[in-house]
Amino acid sequence: MKRHLKWIIPVAVVVVVLFVVLGQRGQQVDAEASPEGGAAAEESLPDRSARCEVGEIDVKLNEVGEIQPETMVLVKSKVSGKVTALHVKEGQSVRKGAILASIEPDMAQARTVANLKSGFGRAKVNHERARVDYERDLELHKAGLISDEELRLAKDDYDITRIEYQSALEEMRLAEEDGVSMDLDAETAEILQVLAPGSGAVILVEIEEGEIVTSGALSYTSGTTLMTIADLSVMQIKAGINEVDVGKVRNGQDVTIDVDAYPNAKFHGVISHVAPAARNVEGVKIFDIEVDISDSDERLKPGMTANIEIQGAHKEDVLTVPIEAAFRQNGDYVVYVFDGSEDEPVERVVETGISNIGSLEIVSGLEEGEIVALYNPEVEGDEMSEDEQRRQRMSQRAGGRH
Repeated sequence: MKRHLKWIIPVAVVVVVLFVVLGQRGQQVDAEASPEGGAAAEESLPDRSARCEVGEIDVKLNEVGEIQPETMVLVKSKVSGKVTALHVKEGQSVRKGAILASIEPDMAQARTVANLKSGFGRAKVNHERARVDYERDLELHKAGLISDEELRLAKDDYDITRIEYQSALEEMRLAEEDGVSMDLDAETAEILQVLAPGSGAVILVEIEEGEIVTSGALSYTSGTTLMTIADLSVMQIKAGINEVDVGKVRNGQDVTIDVDAYPNAKFHGVISHVAPAARNVEGVKIFDIEVDISDSDERLKPGMTANIEIQGAHKEDVLTVPIEAAFRQNGDYVVYVFDGSEDEPVERVVETGISNIGSLEIVSGLEEGEIVALYNPEVEGDEMSEDEQRRQRMSQRAGGRH
């Protein structure tokens, strides 16, 4: 028996030593495989939480707008009647004053033009006769053949007819500027020539020959739009910005533009106007903006949908938390910090900076490495779904600043 113990005891000692050595090596392997060289001591994060970290925030807004010419004019007729001729086609370039269409006035408009012509003719004849009479009476007065009173009456008649003639002449001039022919010897039919109000391209024709149109000069109607003329050399984009993001845009900001028709092409622009007041779109406040396209070419056409990316602020090496971690309360932003206790995270007021869709800058109130909750323990219960919790967070942030 003693002989057996002599070799059993050494073997047992060797086995124990091997267990100790292998155990230490296993711990070393686990430590090397753990993050940060074996920082297994680093505790795992609580559910629905994140760590405050140093990083960068790049603010970009992506919106959809419509490409339009900067200058676009709706052409309307000054008289109501029938379109007898169209002198231009869509896509055609025209100069200011070019004839676009001919309109045969309806009965009422033709009567107005006829009365204007006849009124001018009478005023012209009366003025000429009064002038001759006054010049004759002036010579007779010098010869002592008529009295001062007779000369004064002749002068009054002459002045009155001169005023009436000037008034009729001005009405004729205004009518001719509107394209109405004031040739006294011409027929009253087919007398209106619709003229181009400016130079540009005809981008849309909305009438056909033979169609009846309504005058745009009437106070109770906007009139029929005959066509649209635009300057295609200067294009812009009109888009809308949600009131939550309007603080991130300003005049002069750079914009990157792409259109679905040319997916590999990038255009550039600059914000030229931000509306001073919002408009209500289905309960959402929208601010209209205009973007001037700086490198437009013939590929960009009116009415195209444009995807715009507005480059906002950019910061590096700043303290950040996920956007879900901050909540607006009583005019301040608060986060809920896990302080190491087993209770719910505690509220802490923080000062915030810029933000994007995912991250928020923390200016003060937190330190790097602190753990924050991604929910508000004061308003969220365990029975709330993730969708309900997200809606709650979004509603709280909707009125906050960015």
